[in-house]
Amino acid sequence: MGTLVAVPLFLVGLALGSFVNVFTLRYQPSDKPWALADVRGRSRCLSCLKTLSWYELIPVVSFIVQRGKCRTCNAVLSLQYPLVEMCAGLVTVGVPLMLRSVFIAWNPAWGTWFFVFTCALWIAALLTLLAIAVIDLRHYLIPNALNLFLLVLGVAWVAVAGARGVFGTFGGGSFLRHFAPLFFVPQNYWLSHAIGSAVSVLFFVGLVIFSRGRGMGMGDVKLIGALGFLFGWPDVVMVVLLSFIIGAVIAVALMALGRKRMSDLVPFGPFIVAASYAVFFLGAGVLEAYFGIIGV
Repeated sequence: MGTLVAVPLFLVGLALGSFVNVFTLRYQPSDKPWALADVRGRSRCLSCLKTLSWYELIPVVSFIVQRGKCRTCNAVLSLQYPLVEMCAGLVTVGVPLMLRSVFIAWNPAWGTWFFVFTCALWIAALLTLLAIAVIDLRHYLIPNALNLFLLVLGVAWVAVAGARGVFGTFGGGSFLRHFAPLFFVPQNYWLSHAIGSAVSVLFFVGLVIFSRGRGMGMGDVKLIGALGFLFGWPDVVMVVLLSFIIGAVIAVALMALGRKRMSDLVPFGPFIVAASYAVFFLGAGVLEAYFGIIGV
């Protein structure tokens, strides 16, 4: 990917990241199960409520120029602003770069439109996951509407990619590539993705019951169900395994730093999101590293 393509994509990603920030910061828990954030209206400072000018809303740049403070009341701005914007920018550039290598492994002759469709779908999925991680960190819940949107993306991916013959190629369309055959993969790709969703949901429901809701919430169950259909079997297995590994490492680190205790609640959604990013971008590389460590 040349600079003339990467730079505009990155700038678009920064703008999308700014929207993710608006959405997550305006989202408030509601008794309505499908409630979303109201993103209408001009952005305001969360401290003094002053309406922000356009030059105060330039992704990343405004934060740096203003030294992380509001120009009016001098209140310290959250690091969420630049971090989410940068992450979104990297996603919009990283997805086409990663998928280009995957398409070479699958079938380089599928056509430009299908490549653009695939990039757009997975960018939308990863940015939705980014919003989920932020909201779960802020409110300890995952909006139903975002989980449903991921499920819709999963259905669209299976329908279009299946019609294009992705799942009949090398690696079966799995981001685990040549490691995918190590798992039992049904020949019917609809069944494969349905199994990925069902097995992951049943596993998480078991954890909810066993922990009486303290170790896992129903929002996590719905999230992993949607991801199970989006990633399919066996990729969702890696998502689940990595989410627990990442969660364990971070939890131990927080306790060692005195930030958390064993009895404290820790949102699990961000760990699922981090694992999903790892499977998408690293895929087979995670298993290659693991087998290299154990000498297989």
